[in-house]
Amino acid sequence: MTGRPQPLKVRVGIVSWNTELLLTRCLAALPAALAGTDAEVVVVDNASTDASAAAAARSAGVRVLRNATNVGYAAAMNQALAGSEVDVLIALNPDTEPAPGSLGTLARRLFEDERLGLVAPRLRNVDGTLQHSVYVFPSPRQAAMVCFTPPPLLRRGLGERWWLEGYSRHDRPADIDWAIGAVHVIRAEALDGRPPYDERSFMYAEDLDLCWQLAQRGWRRRFEADVEVLHVGNASGAQAWGDGRTSRWLAASYDWYQSVHGRRAVSWWAAVNTAGATTRLALLAAARLAGRPEAGPPARALARVMPLHLRTALRGARPQPRVDSGAGRGR
Repeated sequence: MTGRPQPLKVRVGIVSWNTELLLTRCLAALPAALAGTDAEVVVVDNASTDASAAAAARSAGVRVLRNATNVGYAAAMNQALAGSEVDVLIALNPDTEPAPGSLGTLARRLFEDERLGLVAPRLRNVDGTLQHSVYVFPSPRQAAMVCFTPPPLLRRGLGERWWLEGYSRHDRPADIDWAIGAVHVIRAEALDGRPPYDERSFMYAEDLDLCWQLAQRGWRRRFEADVEVLHVGNASGAQAWGDGRTSRWLAASYDWYQSVHGRRAVSWWAAVNTAGATTRLALLAAARLAGRPEAGPPARALARVMPLHLRTALRGARPQPRVDSGAGRGR
């Protein structure tokens, strides 16, 4: 242990945008989930049109900040986590329902190793199934692994090592590249006084960026498989963008990648994705003609993002808007 005082001082930040019912369940679960810590909870409401802010205000011990406009997820979460001296910052989605002891356990695990900058739990869907939440940092090589590696090779362990969706069981603790930000438990010291999340775009890729920045400063990120949190997922994103959510996430990811690695690198990544989507569409068409439906992403979803892949490959990524009428969160 690092000699930090016990119990650990924790600040939980939640960003809400029209998630009243889910937020109410999340807040009700927090006292038991944070057991053993000295915790404060701050909800930032991004100009909801439902009663999210009022529901949060009715919760004992919860401080509510109301934004006049929807400033986006990263900016609002930075508001929620700013302004107090604590050991641990927890960025929590309003569509999560942490189990008793879960967040307190994660906070303590973070301080069991002085080089850990962030820990994340296993996420579970409402139906009890695993929710894939851990990835390697994006790259042309990673995209090629996803797009072109034969499934038999992926099932023999390659998919597990690369944390590929459908092949990684998320059943063992491990050091990781990055985890989606439904639950980020962050060592405050690791931020070096910076806000946790990059406000470059309105929403998406800020979780990827935080883990990247921690890695660049030598902080490890760890997945704790035995701590599980229920996560509905896409609660706000579905309201704002519907089927366009994947395109929004991908555009933000391309913009982030270009900001870190440059235009040539993002063009290579997008080119591999273009080739992969083209190959997959051809295989789906062939399977359909042969009368044998293929598993995997449907043709409509692949076709919807193809223009974005191709445009990025040819012209680089477009900067993402910092202001939007869309969602405050919902991965």
